[in-house]
Amino acid sequence: MQRLALFDLDNTLVDRTEAFRRWAVEFCADHGLPDDELAWLLVTDQDGAVPRDRFFGEVTARFGLASADDTWRRYRQRMPELVSCRHEVLSALTLLRAEGWTVAIVTNGQADNQLGKIRRTGLDRCVDAWAVSGELGIRKPAREIFAAAARGCGLELRHGGWVIGDSPVLDVEGGRAAGLATVWVGRGKAWPAELAPPDRTVMDVVAGVEVLRGWDSAR
Repeated sequence: MQRLALFDLDNTLVDRTEAFRRWAVEFCADHGLPDDELAWLLVTDQDGAVPRDRFFGEVTARFGLASADDTWRRYRQRMPELVSCRHEVLSALTLLRAEGWTVAIVTNGQADNQLGKIRRTGLDRCVDAWAVSGELGIRKPAREIFAAAARGCGLELRHGGWVIGDSPVLDVEGGRAAGLATVWVGRGKAWPAELAPPDRTVMDVVAGVEVLRGWDSAR
């Protein structure tokens, strides 16, 4: 198996949950909304699992906004400014590449939002390539988006590699179907009993990098 590591972005490399909470607080303040509406936004978001067009359609209807598209556009402008990536994560990726690994990001989402996050956090300087669904018109869990990330690194998916992410379906099942070994970033959650388990489970992405380094040294 080649030393290829494909990382999810939201809630794997960057803290999307906290960035969304901060956006929701600002949204409520801007519109003079009470605290229970903040709770509604957080629940309706479902930690990013709800498609954004549907989410902003619900937001527009609930609060009587003029345009879902305009609200969504302003959200995409703001989220890269709110999202954070821990220094330990950037250092772990840098170390992995220094040890001969090729590293890429595979993420679903609109290009302006996701590329903004990658660049503003400095992740663009710590990876070899990325594949963003909004640019490619392909979404995880499709094999093609993992293959596109590998090609961006000058590699072929048929030689294997690893995928590291927090979604049991998009990252783990998608990665497994693409022929990759899988690391689930569980963030303290329970693995869905109806799904085949990942190859490894870790609490956060830094621990995921250590799994890859341990596998490499044991070969």
